[in-house]
Amino acid sequence: MIYLDNAATTYPKPECVYKAIDKANRELAFNSGRGSYKKAKEVSIKIDETRQLLADIIKTNKNNVIFKPSSTGALNNIILGLDWNEGDNIYISPFEHNSVIRPLEHIRKTYNINIISLPFDKKTWDISDEMSDMFALKKPKCVICSSKSNVTGYKLPVNEIFKEAKKYDSINILDGSQSFGIDRNISKDNTDFIVFAGHKSLYATFGVAGFIKLSNVNLKITEFGGTGSDSLNPNMPAEMPTAYESGSKNVVAIMGLNESLKWLQENDIEQKEEELTKYLYEELIKIPKVFVYVPIEPQKCVGIISINVKGYSPDDVAGILDEEFDIAVRKGYHCAPFVHDFIGSREFNGTVRISLNYFNSKEEIDELIEALKSL
Repeated sequence: MIYLDNAATTYPKPECVYKAIDKANRELAFNSGRGSYKKAKEVSIKIDETRQLLADIIKTNKNNVIFKPSSTGALNNIILGLDWNEGDNIYISPFEHNSVIRPLEHIRKTYNINIISLPFDKKTWDISDEMSDMFALKKPKCVICSSKSNVTGYKLPVNEIFKEAKKYDSINILDGSQSFGIDRNISKDNTDFIVFAGHKSLYATFGVAGFIKLSNVNLKITEFGGTGSDSLNPNMPAEMPTAYESGSKNVVAIMGLNESLKWLQENDIEQKEEELTKYLYEELIKIPKVFVYVPIEPQKCVGIISINVKGYSPDDVAGILDEEFDIAVRKGYHCAPFVHDFIGSREFNGTVRISLNYFNSKEEIDELIEALKSL
């Protein structure tokens, strides 16, 4: 199989991750913080080390790193944990995932807040100068942006957006699910929370994700339960990170993440993705019947390109690639409803998404191109 659905989850993982998971299942599958024996202490040390590796990426304190089972859960914890008031203005980009949109819709209905789309130019995909006026007219309580679109691979100008929003003391949330750990331009400047997903850009497995708290913005605790400490207290402990980590951690997944983070330090993943994306784009535009969804400067898209093929639906293309060529791509709306109005793909019922990773090759792209030419 040629696997080109890495925006959903990277595959394969580095060999060191598979080995770490196997070892953890056999030798370290113990409950951290719940035992005073040697193995439980060893697990706690490894978890602490993994926090430090994540914190080092953004140069913050390891206690600011909160582990959750998924980035969706992390976004829910943040969005539902903020204090909302009627009339608050929340700005989002048109590139956001349903893990942002759906909890926000719940908040909108509950508190009667305003959800406002940030203005992006439909040709360049740059943020419009109108943003400054919009912020001045309707001051942002919160801005939520993805670091990279899961549909188009577009790297959003997050630093520019967050800097302007901070003039109004906005709470800025970065959904780094698609690029945290490999994006050289991710910054903690003007950012209050960064969300990460272990099984995507961090090249680990399902079951470990979380967020990094970078400011003194307080979150209400939305999950309650055992933490392995302060057991006689009926309330959740107040200290970080324990306050937001009830229940047993996925120790095995965290051990895999520990190894993938070390592997990432030794490999320039983004450079490889940039090279492959450029090659893929240059080959795709040679096929007359293929429509490619990119801005005027296509290099703004990294690792992911969405297409459609004239005369075929996304379902047809993905089905043919799978059944006849054993090539795995994604079709449809990709859990990101607003971006399809922005790029004009709703009339096709979404896109065919091609998403690359470090382990893909130009030879695999060549096979994909030949398959698309045969349609």
